Amino acid sequence: MKSNGRTLLAAACCLMLILSTGCAGLSPITGKQELLEERVKNYIQAQIDQKWDRAYEFFDSSTREKIARESYVNRTRNLPYKGFTIGEIKMLPSGDQAMVTVKIDISYMAYDFKGVSHLQNWVKERGEWFVKSEPQSRMTPFTTQQKQQ
Repeated sequence: MKSNGRTLLAAACCLMLILSTGCAGLSPITGKQELLEERVKNYIQAQIDQKWDRAYEFFDSSTREKIARESYVNRTRNLPYKGFTIGEIKMLPSGDQAMVTVKIDISYMAYDFKGVSHLQNWVKERGEWFVKSEPQSRMTPFTTQQKQQ
């Protein structure tokens, strides 16, 4: 009877070890993702606070080559951001690129829209995360997408 009890106890311990190891691997946010998430939060918060100089600092080098700081800072903006949540972070296997889904609360013509999904492309340069800017003629949540022929 003692050997059956010991076997059962050993099996229970092994099962607990396997389950705890499996749960440890399920952590959705890694250290790299935490750093990226913090950068995304700071970038969107700069836009909410309308600190365009600060927001410009988050652009990657290729965006900075295309868009002058003064041009970006003085751009007319019709969709003020009111709040946001980070939906999903998809890190590429290389670890130096990621797609981030951000749900943004905006106001437009006296209407509030909650959770408008926006996809951002982030790249790592010199060990830090930067966002690739959308083209100047970017689509708004209210623009219909037309098929190109």
